Amino acid sequence: MLTEYKVNSIKNLLVYNRAVYFFMLLSSLISRISELTLNSVIMYYYVVVPALIIVFDRFLFFGRLKKLDSQDEFPYTFMRVRTCIYVFLFSAGGAIDIIPASLLVPLFLCLVYIYLQDILFCDRFDSFNSCLFISITLYMANFLLFLKYRTMINGIWKFGLTASFLVVVIVCCILYLVISGIIRNLNERYKDILFKYGDIKEENEKLISVAEKVERINSEINFQRINLARVNDDLAESNHESRSLIGVMKFFSSSFDIEKNAKVMLDNIMKVKNAKAVGMYISENVYMNKEPFTYINAEDETTEQLLGEELEKVYKLVVDAESTEPTEICINREYKYPILSGIGILNAVAFPAYENDDLYGVMVVISGKYDFFINGYAFYETSVMDFTSALISDRLYLKTEEMAKKDGLTKIYNRIYFNHFYGDLKRQVLSDGDKLTVAMMDIDHFKNVNDTYGHLVGDEVIKTVASIDDKYADRFNGTAVRFGGEEFLLILRGIGIDEAYNILKEMHDEIESTVVEYEDLKVCVNTSMGVASYKDTCGNIEELVDLADKAMYYSKTHGRGMIVIDGQYEDDLSEG
Repeated sequence: MLTEYKVNSIKNLLVYNRAVYFFMLLSSLISRISELTLNSVIMYYYVVVPALIIVFDRFLFFGRLKKLDSQDEFPYTFMRVRTCIYVFLFSAGGAIDIIPASLLVPLFLCLVYIYLQDILFCDRFDSFNSCLFISITLYMANFLLFLKYRTMINGIWKFGLTASFLVVVIVCCILYLVISGIIRNLNERYKDILFKYGDIKEENEKLISVAEKVERINSEINFQRINLARVNDDLAESNHESRSLIGVMKFFSSSFDIEKNAKVMLDNIMKVKNAKAVGMYISENVYMNKEPFTYINAEDETTEQLLGEELEKVYKLVVDAESTEPTEICINREYKYPILSGIGILNAVAFPAYENDDLYGVMVVISGKYDFFINGYAFYETSVMDFTSALISDRLYLKTEEMAKKDGLTKIYNRIYFNHFYGDLKRQVLSDGDKLTVAMMDIDHFKNVNDTYGHLVGDEVIKTVASIDDKYADRFNGTAVRFGGEEFLLILRGIGIDEAYNILKEMHDEIESTVVEYEDLKVCVNTSMGVASYKDTCGNIEELVDLADKAMYYSKTHGRGMIVIDGQYEDDLSEG
């Protein structure tokens, strides 16, 4: 019998041992209580011995067997010594007193049970040695059991008792041979089954290994499918982004309105990326804009207001960073800078707008979703770069157009552009029922300046007067025009004659108080002005410029350095 099977049988055998030995202990107590024996020593002996054996089996014998490994050799010698000790312990009671018949049956049951254990555990199947061991121990056990019976038997009957001992020994040996044969046969079958089980187990392990490989391959295939699906989604998103960028670039190519281009770009980002808000800040004098340009597209008014209040701060933050890389303000609610901290804002990134390493603006993208920028910043950076390319092209176009519209020396609008836009302006004024005031001015004694100081000084005088004219045009939403050599116009829409006169008076005083400096020369300047206003001084808008010219001429011929209003000099003209 294999050690593995023996070790597995220990737990059940321990329970059986307790039951058999406890039965012996209980039989001894019953025999004494029922007075089948009057010897208390016999009773105590067969109570103590089973109890000691139970303790020994529990803590020593079976405790040692439980520590055996399936590959360890079974302790046969230890088992044989145990068998001898148990047999003689149970038989030694016969040396104390005559054992009553009520105890003989439990005693023989215990002895048979002990020998069965020996047969089961010491199955080396060396029949002669085993039979000799059983014969000697069993004969001695019988001798001890019936030792006190000699006083009851005389003569030849003593030899009969010995013969009965031999019969018992022979019967036990025969039982051993039969049982050992059965065990040997069962053990062979068990080995065959075990070997087959080993083969099956090995095949099962192979199948399990193959199954694990198949499962691993399936997992990898599923993972690849997931990755492929993710790649397809990313590719579809990338294609969608590319198509949207192409559409924006097409709009850029057909539009020369930079501010409108910025709005189209930001609206496209909101549409494609579903952002919470997008804002653009462009500093002044980037595309002939005298003030910074800002535009915000947001899904709610609160976010729009917050971004509007802090957009310039973001621009200054990017300027201080001195980096062309995106500035991460907040990523998944982890703020790196204490700005744009609002309800529902989880991500905020600023994308710098550069032209030749010069920062001119910033685009800010805000989102209320986690991992909003998980696919990177390429789409946003490409949008800004496309806008920058369009801005450079548009600015070149605007500069070319501006050069055609404006005077090369003074940088205010020229006579050609005046002739182009003035007709449209008159039609709009008539359509809206609005007022229109035109002031014409001429630099006094300008020929003397050229003759005395030279044309370079004359040019400085013209530029000075033109810059003051342009300054007041910007302040009151008007238009400054160089009408002739030293003649200028100031066109004011929506302003009547009284308000226009106050404006011209302030401008006239500023020109008069200005000293033009050129190298070591200092030249004082003055102008003669004439002003006419549609609806206030004349009823025909077509005569407005002509009437302003006549009023200026009156100023030139009547002392210069004056502001003359149309209609206030007619009597003087008629007298002249």
